[in-house]
Amino acid sequence: MTFVYPYKRKQNDFALIESMKLVRKYYPDSKIYVIGDRPAVVFDFEHFFSEQRNIIKGANVTAKIIQFASMHQRNFVYMNDDFFINDKFDFSIVHGSIEMLERKEGKASISWNQSVDNTKHFLEHNKYPTRSYECHQPVIFNSKLLIQTMSQVDWKNHDHFIKSLYFNMNVPIRFKPIDNVKMIEPNLTKAQRYVDDFGCLSTGQGFMTKEGVDFISKM
Repeated sequence: MTFVYPYKRKQNDFALIESMKLVRKYYPDSKIYVIGDRPAVVFDFEHFFSEQRNIIKGANVTAKIIQFASMHQRNFVYMNDDFFINDKFDFSIVHGSIEMLERKEGKASISWNQSVDNTKHFLEHNKYPTRSYECHQPVIFNSKLLIQTMSQVDWKNHDHFIKSLYFNMNVPIRFKPIDNVKMIEPNLTKAQRYVDDFGCLSTGQGFMTKEGVDFISKM
């Protein structure tokens, strides 16, 4: 399997390093690629600098993913540096929300809600479903299909959700509802449930207490 991380460095590379360690632990024959900033770590991965830098945050991520897709004409796993997985994650099924794309007033950032608006408007205008696939979970993209899909969207100038666009425009045959597995607070019981039930977990900065860090390190 091929795992791809679009990456912008933060205060440190801890999350990315731990995420890649888990990929290597549970999928030892996989190939790992990092597109964007180069992490300051000695690890078994290939790195490519981003060829395009856009002002819009979401466009930078999309540009990195499309850059990789143009170089790698096969399937690959789209990861983020705060995604942590084990061997229970089922890559044969597309995971998504039971909910449709909707704004979260007072709970999400302005840019997140704007991405909802732009993605939903495009999908509705073109008579596609509007299910949310923004559950902070890995997904498999087909390179050729991804390029074809995103060529129809003005993603360079307006924030969109790449996963929700791809899977609503190319509806998966096998689908499984999943919780939004993003952990904002260090609720270790809930984190363990996500790992046991879904085989994946995503973390926000609030999770990164000593206990949260230890939990990730021991996955």
